[in-house]
Amino acid sequence: MAIHTNVISVHFPVVCLAGSAGGLEAYREILRHLPNDNGITFVIVSHRGEGDPTLLPSLLARVTRMEVLEAEDGMMLEPNCVFVKPARTHLTTDGLAFQLYDQPGAPGWSVDVTCFLLSLAKTCSSRSIAVILSGMGFDGSSALGNIKQAGGVVFAQSDPVYGDMLQSAVNTGYVDFTLSATQIGQRLAAMSTPRFG
Repeated sequence: MAIHTNVISVHFPVVCLAGSAGGLEAYREILRHLPNDNGITFVIVSHRGEGDPTLLPSLLARVTRMEVLEAEDGMMLEPNCVFVKPARTHLTTDGLAFQLYDQPGAPGWSVDVTCFLLSLAKTCSSRSIAVILSGMGFDGSSALGNIKQAGGVVFAQSDPVYGDMLQSAVNTGYVDFTLSATQIGQRLAAMSTPRFG
């Protein structure tokens, strides 16, 4: 049974591209296959390091004509845009805009993906799409049930560089499609917005 909320949210699909180690090429491959006027919001939630905070957005901007922006607190979700989670923050959404929170300094596995997906499922319901890509650890898996209960769709990458996040996602039983990064890009490009109306 789908979870329904009274929250006002965007009317277009919101795709979370979630990854860690080895995720860069997967993001790039998916974006290469997307038309610029796809009517979808893409949010990249990556375990980013301490390096140049502009590096990931600039690398992604080379493979797409969609606008690539680093998400800011209060920034509105917009279709035909790629938003990137800033380093050392947790990112959530209320269904219309982003919220940013300082990341706790305690060591341990990151929960960046889980935080965003839980908020996405709660506020965007059937417009939520989770894409679990290359990475170590298990971040995101515990939120996939929420995505499915809300009526959303879950993809997992079949050809990751690091397969921990894939395997953890598959083990939940909530993955709808296990495809290569190229196939995920093609499938997202073929998705029609009426399915989310």
